[in-house]
Amino acid sequence: MMTYGKVLTTAALTAALALGAVLPTGAASAATLTEDNSVRYAGSDRYQTSLEISFYEWEKGSVKTVVVATGADFPDALAATPLASSFTSPLLLTKKDSLPAGFADELKRLGAKNVILVGGTGAISKEVQKEISALGMEVERISGKTRYETAVNIAEELGMKDTLYVATGANFADSLSISPAAGYHMDPILLVPAKGAVPAVVADYIEGNQPEWPLVIGGEEAVGQAVEQLFEEEPIRIAGKTRYDTNKAFNDFAFENELLVNESEVFIATGTNYPDALSGSALASAYSGPLVLTAKNPTAASKQQIKDFETEYSFYTILGGQEALSSETLKQLFAE
Repeated sequence: MMTYGKVLTTAALTAALALGAVLPTGAASAATLTEDNSVRYAGSDRYQTSLEISFYEWEKGSVKTVVVATGADFPDALAATPLASSFTSPLLLTKKDSLPAGFADELKRLGAKNVILVGGTGAISKEVQKEISALGMEVERISGKTRYETAVNIAEELGMKDTLYVATGANFADSLSISPAAGYHMDPILLVPAKGAVPAVVADYIEGNQPEWPLVIGGEEAVGQAVEQLFEEEPIRIAGKTRYDTNKAFNDFAFENELLVNESEVFIATGTNYPDALSGSALASAYSGPLVLTAKNPTAASKQQIKDFETEYSFYTILGGQEALSSETLKQLFAE
């Protein structure tokens, strides 16, 4: 097992320049957040935030297949980010037993003909399925007996390319960090428990769909060593001391290896809760931009990313309202 450490070779740097990559300029000056270079998406709740992101970022009549996940928990939605990207769809969040206000109107505005529900009836009920069907749309469901099986079934739908992500299903931060890159390339995300055996459905999928590039996200307390033994190729583990260090380590790795390619589009979310960032993960993947996680009092890792990703054309998308990301938090995040 290889553990990632930031190493940018001369050859890699030359290649980046040849491809026209924009190098970070933050070392020379502090990044600045203004009304002209930022937008905040913050609905009255997580469901309205997802609708707001969809309304302002996806054009009318532009999406034939829309992906929908529960807003009550994170695993299905984050595993579904690459699926949403494969249909160039926003990731809309629904309540368990009824559609949120404005949801049906947004499906119609998008021009949806098909809707994919991610998760079983314990996450999205048959009543919600009936509500959508009544709109004249075809409804498909991708689910499993557990969050781990649901993620595998999403992976089966996507198909294996060359990269496979494995993250803990017990916490949202690591899978949130990788979701923009996974979505951009439509690479599957598998979830595993933090401790104990790898679920049989996950082990069977890995053994039958060996990736060229297995990426394990998080330390051994988040993803145990057992999963590493399932890969034929040596997995790369990307981890830091905290979720914010892991977030930075992954974003650095992603840009150095062209898993992400757009430093100018930076997405910012709290690292302490998931709802506002769930729909933002699909948006970030559409722009191939990094998702920077921050605490109420930003860590050095979060602040350094803001500096590192500063370009002449930097634009910042803030995911969540003042309770999630206060003006004071953002002020500290962008302070020199």
